[in-house]
Amino acid sequence: MSHDKDIPAKAQSAELYHRAEERLQNLMAQAGPKSSTRTAKLIRELVVHQTNPEIQSREHLHDKIEKLASLYDICHDMMLLQSVEELCKRIVNHIASAMHDSKVSIPVIEIDGRQFTTGQFDENVSKVLSAQIIVNGTVCGQIYVFYKDNNTCFLPEEQSFLNTIADDLGLWLERKQQFDARETRLEEIKRIESALDSHAIIAITDRRGRITHVNKKFCELSQYSIEELLGKDHRIINSGYHPKDFIRNLWETIKAGNIWHGNIRNRAKDGSFYWVNTTIVPFMDQVGKPYQYVAIRTEVTKHKQLEQQMEAQVAELARSNDELEQFAYVITHDLQEPLRAITSFVQLLKKYCDDQLDEHADELIMHAVAGTKRMQILINDLLSYSQVDADQSPVTVDCAIMIENILTDYSVIIGESNAVITYDALPIVKGVPSQLTQLFANLINNALKFQREQPPKIHISAEFKANVWVFSVADNGIGIETQHIDEIFRVFQRLHSQKEYTGTGIGLAICKKIVEYHGGRIWVESQPNQGSNFYFTIRK
Repeated sequence: MSHDKDIPAKAQSAELYHRAEERLQNLMAQAGPKSSTRTAKLIRELVVHQTNPEIQSREHLHDKIEKLASLYDICHDMMLLQSVEELCKRIVNHIASAMHDSKVSIPVIEIDGRQFTTGQFDENVSKVLSAQIIVNGTVCGQIYVFYKDNNTCFLPEEQSFLNTIADDLGLWLERKQQFDARETRLEEIKRIESALDSHAIIAITDRRGRITHVNKKFCELSQYSIEELLGKDHRIINSGYHPKDFIRNLWETIKAGNIWHGNIRNRAKDGSFYWVNTTIVPFMDQVGKPYQYVAIRTEVTKHKQLEQQMEAQVAELARSNDELEQFAYVITHDLQEPLRAITSFVQLLKKYCDDQLDEHADELIMHAVAGTKRMQILINDLLSYSQVDADQSPVTVDCAIMIENILTDYSVIIGESNAVITYDALPIVKGVPSQLTQLFANLINNALKFQREQPPKIHISAEFKANVWVFSVADNGIGIETQHIDEIFRVFQRLHSQKEYTGTGIGLAICKKIVEYHGGRIWVESQPNQGSNFYFTIRK
């Protein structure tokens, strides 16, 4: 009789077993391959090792089925949820639901210092099941089950149940980290793309040059819509400005897998023209052939217009300078002849009328001759000043040898004035030899001319600072008053009369122009009756 009474219970257990098996199949179909493998392993531990459901107690089988159902629900939640907090709250509820029949237990999940549980628990209790949550090989948390009954005996399947949940949660956290990293990267790429779109004009074409993508700025500049551009090639915006060789070179470059860079003039939909600075990058396939081209452009229409205007102005300036040089040469040459004639006639007049002229007449004739000579010097200086900007190729100049040559030319004047001229080691620079010689000669000549009662002392030195040579020509002459320092480099600017010191007032202006032609600057430091120190720079 007892055997007959057990038949319905056994049948019910078998039915429950088959239902569990059916839910397992659904679980393995919906969960990922890794989760399915771990769950199948647990199923073998829970069910398969007891293949005959008739020998299992109804209560024991029901407990196992509850755990299976909990694993199914946990896997389902892992596929749907993205929040760690929400998932952990769901898991502790599932664990509590699966284990509440046999014992009074409280599950706890601890991840990165945060705890998730279903109720109050005492951390000092001795009966605790736990499983580590491992993410990328590192322990990042634990799953605990605290039992209020310290006499509880653990079954192996309960530890397996907990281990399986911990393993699946670790895998879920790994995938979430990867997903979050991808999302962060995608968001960063979107921001970069947005920043690029705000400045650059972007177009992507296939291997045949047909447009597959354009950004908003491309449409704004070309005045074509996206629909009008997609599927077309760049002939739709071809201005016809560039020769065929230019276009052929562009295509040969990018088809060979090389980056092309240059300026292109395009035509907008309304017929207006615009310039773009363009970089075209080919994308290569596995066999080394381009499968698409990405063109990044920046509009440079205004810059190109300014460049063309500047080129025209430079050409006009060059033409004007040539005319001025020719004019200066003609003027100075034509002025020299009448001055020579005046000097000759005045001297002849003195020769033929010498016995008839008194001292006053002789003095007037002397002034006339001196005036014409000064006029000749002034014309020569003007010619030198106008020729400073003439196009002359710079060469290497040994400043020490140049100074020696100047001192040789000035040896008579140096001897007559008992001057002492010294110089330190001087560099080799690049410049126009005739102009640099004139520069140093003018400064030395001024130092000899504007002397005090004691013999002149002049020292020349050079020091390398901030990628330029700083030259110094120092003297012990009469010096310059502070209020006149800014005036001395102007044309025809003289601080003394001809009776005091001869000159045209152009020498220092020529020095300034020569230094600026060589890319430098010139200045002076001076005190009256103590001397002056002229500085100028020449690039290395």
